[in-house]
Amino acid sequence: MSRKRLKKEFLRVFGMKAPASGKAKRLFESLAAEYRSAGRAWHTLEHIRQILAFLKKRRVEINDWPSVQLAAWFHDVVYDTKAKDNEEQSALYARECLKQLGIPPEVVKHTTALIRATKKHKAIPHDKDSRIFLDADLSILGSGKKDYDNYAAKIRKEYAWAPEELYRTGRKKALTGFLKRKHIYFTAAVRNELEKRARRNLRREIAQLTAREAVRV
Repeated sequence: MSRKRLKKEFLRVFGMKAPASGKAKRLFESLAAEYRSAGRAWHTLEHIRQILAFLKKRRVEINDWPSVQLAAWFHDVVYDTKAKDNEEQSALYARECLKQLGIPPEVVKHTTALIRATKKHKAIPHDKDSRIFLDADLSILGSGKKDYDNYAAKIRKEYAWAPEELYRTGRKKALTGFLKRKHIYFTAAVRNELEKRARRNLRREIAQLTAREAVRV
C-alpha cells in the first residue's frame, strides 16, 4: 500500500465525523513523521500497514471498526526503547488528537483502552475487538522464517544503544514470556493459523541468542 493510499485509508476512518478535514490531513502528516523518526526500524508505517491489512481481513468480526483502526494508527506513535510508558503516552497522544477532531467520546475511550492493552498484550475482558487487535499486533510472530528474521533484526536495530549482553537478556525474557503463555493468540482462527509457527520462531530466536552468548564467552 503506497503512502498516498495509506493517507486515504486514514482519512476514511473519520468519514463525516471530523469537522475539519484539514485537521485530519495534518494529523496524518504528524503521525507519518513520528513513524519515520530516527531510531525506528520495525515500528514504522510498514508495521501499521501490516496491522491494517490483518484487521481488514477480519472486518466482519470487529464490532467497533473505527476504534480498532484508530488504535492501529496510534498504538506506537510514541516509541522510545529506553522508556517504559510508551503505550500510556501513545494513548494520551491519541486522546488529545481525537478530542480536537471532535471524535465521539466513546470512540476515544475505546481507542485508548485498546492502545493500553498492548503494554502487556492482555485482552480487555469481554472485548472481542481487543482480542483481534492484539492478534494483529502479534501476527508477525507467526510469520514465515524470512519475515520473522527480518523483524527480529529490526528490533535489534531499535535497541542499537543496548550492549549485546543486556539486549540478549531482555529479549530472551520477552520471548520466553510469550512461550510461557497457554496461548500466544487470543482468537481461535488466528491461533489455528499462526500459533505453532510463532512458537517455532520464538524458540529459534532464543536458541540463536543463546548461541551468540556462548560464542562471546
